[in-house]
Amino acid sequence: EPTNHLDLSAIRWLSDLIKDQRKLTLLTITHDRAFLEDVCSRILELDQGNLFAYDGNYASYLEGKEARLANEDARVRAAKSKYRDELDWMRRQPQARQSKSKARIEAFYKLEKATKPGARDVSLELFGKDGQRRLGGNIVKMTDVNLSFGDRKMLDGFTYDFNKGDKIGIVGANGVGKSTFIKVLTGAQPIDSGVIETGETVIFGVYDQMGIDLDEQEQEMRVLEYVKERVEARDGSVMAEAPQEAMKLLKQFQFQRQRWNERVSMLSGGEKRRLQLLSVLTKRPNFLILDEPTNDLDLDTLTALEAYLAEFNGVLVVVSHDRFFTDKVTDHLFVLEGNGSIKDYLGSLSDYAECLIDQEKGAPIGDGAAVSTKGVTDKKESYKEDKEKRVERRNAIKKMKREMSNLEPAIEKLKAKAVKLQEELDNSPAEGWTVLAELTEKIQGINDEIDEKEMRWLELAEELETEEAEE
Repeated sequence: EPTNHLDLSAIRWLSDLIKDQRKLTLLTITHDRAFLEDVCSRILELDQGNLFAYDGNYASYLEGKEARLANEDARVRAAKSKYRDELDWMRRQPQARQSKSKARIEAFYKLEKATKPGARDVSLELFGKDGQRRLGGNIVKMTDVNLSFGDRKMLDGFTYDFNKGDKIGIVGANGVGKSTFIKVLTGAQPIDSGVIETGETVIFGVYDQMGIDLDEQEQEMRVLEYVKERVEARDGSVMAEAPQEAMKLLKQFQFQRQRWNERVSMLSGGEKRRLQLLSVLTKRPNFLILDEPTNDLDLDTLTALEAYLAEFNGVLVVVSHDRFFTDKVTDHLFVLEGNGSIKDYLGSLSDYAECLIDQEKGAPIGDGAAVSTKGVTDKKESYKEDKEKRVERRNAIKKMKREMSNLEPAIEKLKAKAVKLQEELDNSPAEGWTVLAELTEKIQGINDEIDEKEMRWLELAEELETEEAEE
């Protein structure tokens, strides 16, 4: 994890140094996807106890993993099809007296394991439709805010009116005051002068670098009990469904069931950071502040968090040097330049990094570096439209998946019904022509219905593939 505590310039310096060393062998553990993209030519993924190798950079890894999972899905589908036949045989089989039967039973249990797919990407579909508290028109307004620590100026006349839908990244060299800015924003740090007005409906959710804050009693609590208390504290009362919601949250944040009854103090550093993020999001904040969230979260959790933030319609402020993450979840930057100066930069962190390189070469930063309020508004409108399209596409994908999952058992039920009627037909007396005709007609009708549902399933599968490719 070499980039966790490096600022943008230091990360770029390290990347350039590694790329210049042609004979250098590098083995790095990192969740910094932009760094991976820059310096790595081969990626090893440890997944469910297996090691998978991918040649190329991070983009190649994503393509290779998608192909691997598609092949795995195909194998699972084939195994499930055979499993149904073998399960029917197992139910009819009285006892395995012959070696052939014993071998077939052993093969059945191996096949049963093959029907279980490996782990998939997690998703943070938190709290349903009421997942976020209402945010009023007055959010946070900072006017001519000044703050100094001795001779060191942290904020020099900063003014900004936060709006619903703001997605802001905060960048700057280490020690320039990014964490101080967050403390000022939330009221944790008094200011020297100026005005900060916070709306009554604002609920801050702050994920900071300090880690999860636990007293002695909380350290000794079981993980499930701790999360249940967070759920109850949010709603202000003891709820019958709190244990179920707590279990759902633990699953979504990838806590293995055997860890639920562990004491919180026994969790690993990464698990505690996930528990901290869970605690923050459980509050259902409408003003979310994430301070270096990518440092201690794994890629699966980060990917799920990115998808969650894409649909988050409150205010988001992110402090991060992770270009990949910041590019995905923010639409403009507050660049802390030192001596209290903050520049509002309309563009991505990658764009800004390129501007820094150009600036070092003597070229001025382009017109987009310092933007007008109108520029930010136009960008927000464009971002809002893109977000609405993404939400619409994701809803369509969920709807298709739901219809497909409903079709599968319906098809199996019809097939079972057809088999039963066919057996009835085979056992009917030859002279009962009326009965035979009725059974034949019923079987034909069921087969037509099966064909229709299977055709619909295939249509949905094709549409789903197209939609997920665009996603």
